[in-house]
Amino acid sequence: MNSLITARGPDSIQGAGSPASPLITAFNGVQMTGLVLLLAVVLTAWLAPTVKRSPAWYNVIISWIFSSSSFLLLMGRQTGPNPPSGLCLVQSMFIYAAPAMNACVCLCFALELFFSVFGATTQTRTSFKWRLFIVSLPYVTAFLVCLEVLTIGLINRNLVERNAIGMYCHLTISAPSIVTGVIVIFVMISVLPVVAVVIFMFMRNWSNFRTLCAEENGGVPRRMMIRFGIFCVLPLPIITISLVSWQFSDRSPSAAPLAIVIATLPIMIALIFGTQWDILHVWMFWKRHRHPVCPMSPVKPLSREEIELDIKPSLSNV
Repeated sequence: MNSLITARGPDSIQGAGSPASPLITAFNGVQMTGLVLLLAVVLTAWLAPTVKRSPAWYNVIISWIFSSSSFLLLMGRQTGPNPPSGLCLVQSMFIYAAPAMNACVCLCFALELFFSVFGATTQTRTSFKWRLFIVSLPYVTAFLVCLEVLTIGLINRNLVERNAIGMYCHLTISAPSIVTGVIVIFVMISVLPVVAVVIFMFMRNWSNFRTLCAEENGGVPRRMMIRFGIFCVLPLPIITISLVSWQFSDRSPSAAPLAIVIATLPIMIALIFGTQWDILHVWMFWKRHRHPVCPMSPVKPLSREEIELDIKPSLSNV
């Protein structure tokens, strides 16, 4: 999403701003922290036999890993001589594609959550077309944005440069930022009605979920509701940041601090998706695993007997 803080016109000329090394170091540190946390989360889910996750869940983590990695490509070349033009173009492609991809995985995760709740209440399976759409949409969107930036960059290489705050490369024209911004805002707005429908389905079938999802003290687990609540409100700050970022150019004193704030989003995602019960249980090596974890799959709803077999881990996938 940092790609939205780009030049708005010819006033953003290389060297117009003076890159601040402490801010660049902070930016790199925040991005690196998010990358390490996300890698820890995805590797735990992939390697631990007791952790089961859906394709949309993996897509969320992979998308934000892609985002953090993209902004670190220029690390070590953010000040001093201009970076190689090829590296600059590749990073430009990725940083314009990453926000669009992140927005799409959020929508797809919400759709998978919808089909999970719908399937649990009706005992039906999601169609192959919807599953294919959920898995492929983020990658298709990212590819198209990369293709757009690549075409512009190859036609006019002078448009590709390191931005004035020195944190990453971008294009000096506003067209790619407009395209990415429109995609992000449109997709994130589309998430809201999906989340609203899921909330409505939860409320409509509340008594059933209390029966199927009751813990030892009864009721729907607080961890699940807190995590779902965070996911519900997450689109709002993303849309707000996308809109606010349009107010700043590279030369603005607020551009670098805003870029650092946006760079904290991967850390937020890692904490939201990495603090689930079964993932934390893997890292609790001092505790014995009494039985395998069998989380609920958003694609194939479980029967009542399977859900009641191990209720805590079953809800960790939400």
